[in-house]
Amino acid sequence: MTYIRASEIGCALDCDLSTGWNKNSGGAATDDGPRINAAMAAASADNPITLIIDGSALISGLFLPAGGYWNIAGLGCGTGFFVKTGTNNDGIHNGPAAVLPNNPGAPAPARGMNVSLSNFTLNGNQGNGFNGNSTSGTRQGSAVAWYFGINLTNLENIVIEKVVVVRTSAYHIRLSNVGNVTVSGSVMQSAGLSTDGLHFDGPANDITISNCDFKTGDDSIALNAPEGSGGDISRVRVSNCTFNSWSLMRLYTATPGLGKFKIDRVSVQNCNATLVEAAFLIGLNVGSLPNSVASLTISDCNLTAPTVLALAENFGVIDLNNVTFTPSSSNMVWVPPEAMDVCAFVRPSPLYNDFPSVGSSLSFENCSINTDGHLPVLILGNNSRIGTLTFNGLAAQPTTWVPELLFIELGSIGQLVLNSLNCDNICSPVSEDGFLSIGSVSGTGVLATAWEFPDAVMANGVPYISASTGSPSIKINGVVEPYEQ
Repeated sequence: MTYIRASEIGCALDCDLSTGWNKNSGGAATDDGPRINAAMAAASADNPITLIIDGSALISGLFLPAGGYWNIAGLGCGTGFFVKTGTNNDGIHNGPAAVLPNNPGAPAPARGMNVSLSNFTLNGNQGNGFNGNSTSGTRQGSAVAWYFGINLTNLENIVIEKVVVVRTSAYHIRLSNVGNVTVSGSVMQSAGLSTDGLHFDGPANDITISNCDFKTGDDSIALNAPEGSGGDISRVRVSNCTFNSWSLMRLYTATPGLGKFKIDRVSVQNCNATLVEAAFLIGLNVGSLPNSVASLTISDCNLTAPTVLALAENFGVIDLNNVTFTPSSSNMVWVPPEAMDVCAFVRPSPLYNDFPSVGSSLSFENCSINTDGHLPVLILGNNSRIGTLTFNGLAAQPTTWVPELLFIELGSIGQLVLNSLNCDNICSPVSEDGFLSIGSVSGTGVLATAWEFPDAVMANGVPYISASTGSPSIKINGVVEPYEQ
């Protein structure tokens, strides 16, 4: 490994990272970008290079070897880079100085490898399209491509640790056609739409995100499989992060002209979030593959949002474990036609509310709702369907009144499984007409709910209270019989 200190290759390091001005004179700072690019250009598998950024540099973009084998290590958040006004490019990317297209399309190129970024700040110098990084007339960038804080493409083995990225024109960090990515201890903070925090385009695999803080004007984490070169996204783990953004995570797999893909094995745990639109935006366009978001597990999270799951795409298995939901519709956008502007744990997407979705399995385990309002747990609409809906523990807090566990606006549930449910503040499972949209009801906790169920909807061998008799009953081979506890 070759180590290069920025101060030893002629960099002035005279930039104030908060303003972009010369921190000594108050005038123009020196553009250190060309010197750094020249020093790093020789990085290769046989000659990996680490830049030690031991000060604060103004840069007109760092455009480092496309194949990787380079690293940037700062000495703390007081060291790093400020993107020069009028750069009209990414702050840092691998590849030539030319602007990289957002969606190069298939096939995905071969991947280089081994890039790490650690312990520095990048100020993206967000402006209004006429000042700051982008002077194209549009804040996000040009018609060809948006300008990102950090843009890494076609790479394996990426480590981003303790990096602060602020005030970006568009996404803070875009990663496209990448694998074996670790992001930890980092901060992303910018205002405005299109300022995603960590934005992954397909294909992408084996991603770990931990101990990060997101304050973004758009999706904190985006898994956008059709974008970039297009491809599946798999094995994504997020833990111990905080969010104050538009959404915690967007997952979508299909868009006209860019293809249909899958997202698999995503888990989010031990996170706290306050979101404007939804915690998880599932889908963006109609026409996804069956089980396209194949598996998503959300556990040990506290989420304040209009909804936890905003459904607009097909999914396989979604498990919610020990999730506390505090409904809040502050500043959210309801896009018409919207039949119900109501918060719920799970509901049609407020943004893409006329898209049907088909889900194989959705389960709640030891989850809770905390609100002073009146709302259902789940709203099902747009002729959507859930194959199996399972409750293994759900409670409404004492101040909450839930008129119906499920509001089936337009759709169906194949099997409703009630194993454990605290019904103290939940008045009924569903409206009387709603039972017509449920194939069967089963579970070890049906009788304990003390709710009445139509005989026709009950599965065999499940004790329940019959709506026709008001008495404990059980179906044996399709015949309703009294049940003796």
